[in-house]
Amino acid sequence: MSYIIFRGASTANLPGVEVSEMPSHGKASMRTTQYYIKGRDGALHVDDGYANFDTKAVLVLIDATAATRQLVNAWADGTGKLITSDDLTKAFLASVKQEIKWTRIRGNSGYYDTAKITFNCQPYMVEAVDTVLVLTETGTIASQGNMTAYPLIKVEGSGDVTFTFNGENIAINDMAANVPVYIDCETGYIYTETGSAKTMTGEIPTLSIGTNTVTFGNNLTKLTVTPRWRWI
Repeated sequence: MSYIIFRGASTANLPGVEVSEMPSHGKASMRTTQYYIKGRDGALHVDDGYANFDTKAVLVLIDATAATRQLVNAWADGTGKLITSDDLTKAFLASVKQEIKWTRIRGNSGYYDTAKITFNCQPYMVEAVDTVLVLTETGTIASQGNMTAYPLIKVEGSGDVTFTFNGENIAINDMAANVPVYIDCETGYIYTETGSAKTMTGEIPTLSIGTNTVTFGNNLTKLTVTPRWRWI
């Protein structure tokens, strides 16, 4: 039986709920800007990044009651990971913003309710459960996705800590022992566990497709990397 997991809850655990149409796994469209130049045929295209996209599911409530509809309404709400039973290893980051309209239909064995749920998805698929990698010495990280990833990196050490990531020199000065520093490579925010901002020198690391090299430098004891692999 096909089922959908959203925000950690599965339709398989909702009483009398069946999925008659699963969300599709399409590819997001690229947002582009066209520039026309006098004397030049055609247009120049500048890519502005992938757009969000909508994907839909149709749910059917067998022997529907008002309580069951309310359970589904509460389930199909908010923002979280959207996982489908045909690929439990990956997820879309999705939100449900549109209204849900229930339609009552008479069948051979009685009445049932049906509704279309629209999920607005970020363009990339991510891991359903995040991989966590721990490095205690120089090593490599092999990409599992097919797009550049922006990891969360937990840095442990004391004093003036240095390391290189894909050849880029990174330094975090005046680290206190037992107080890790986090580098959020997606937002560019560097902070401690208490939320205090820290300063880093060097380029914000990314994980490229292929093999990524990490070289330990001064006073670094451990790197814990949540890769946030991405697929298009």
